[in-house]
Amino acid sequence: MPRMLIHACCAHCLGKTLTGLAAEAESWEPVVFWGNPNIHPLLEWRRRLKAVKMLIERAGLELVADETYGLVEFCRAVHGHEAVPERCARCYALRLGRAARVAREQGCAAFTSTLVTSRHQDHVLIRQAGDAAAEEEGIPFLYRDWREAEAPAHLVKMLYHQQYCGCVFSEYDRYKNTTTHLWPRPQE
Repeated sequence: MPRMLIHACCAHCLGKTLTGLAAEAESWEPVVFWGNPNIHPLLEWRRRLKAVKMLIERAGLELVADETYGLVEFCRAVHGHEAVPERCARCYALRLGRAARVAREQGCAAFTSTLVTSRHQDHVLIRQAGDAAAEEEGIPFLYRDWREAEAPAHLVKMLYHQQYCGCVFSEYDRYKNTTTHLWPRPQE
């Protein structure tokens, strides 16, 4: 059975990706790759990695992890391009480029990403970054629109579920209009 490297950024999207992959006509042996220099702050990065490791354990999958917290690498990659969609295009290229390289090194037949399950990500940019990485590394990128896939409940039960994409800019976009943790609390 050919091996498929799955770039994973969180446990819930990994569960959805496994569902999508299982529905493919060709059977694949999933190999999960963690490489996310975009996720900040450090405790958020650790929460997501821990949840991915717990899902991997539950599912009995292989994990290849780059456990280097990548704050500086990510900041350098997006510096001067902090606005959407430029920031996202650079972030996808950074992560999918690394995933393609690891897929080739691990002897995988192809690679994909949990990004393809998100309703909040730019799928055109994901596909462009995946195809560019595939061409660069000589390994196919499997793009599927798995936004409607559901994660198996037994795999994601009680696992951390994040509230924003991952980077500090997306955290700001997510929470900038909230009054949570403001003191004194504004009059409503």
